[in-house]
Amino acid sequence: MKYADKDIQEMEEFFKTADLPKTIELGPGSVITNVPAFVYSHLQIIKLRKGVGIFEVFYDRLVIVKEKLSGINQGVS
Repeated sequence: MKYADKDIQEMEEFFKTADLPKTIELGPGSVITNVPAFVYSHLQIIKLRKGVGIFEVFYDRLVIVKEKLSGINQGVS
């Protein structure tokens, strides 16, 4: 398993206080147009499907968004 309850809790805490933009680009050709809805849905999926390998990509995408938002907050793009 790639992530545990602690990881999910940390992710939830980060996004509770994060200043979410309306859109964000994850990579070339991959743009999220409703970041709050994206975060909410992905958090729900990783909580409900914890331990199921095929759903780990939802956690991975949240990590990417978190890293990008942390970089923006630190002045790095």
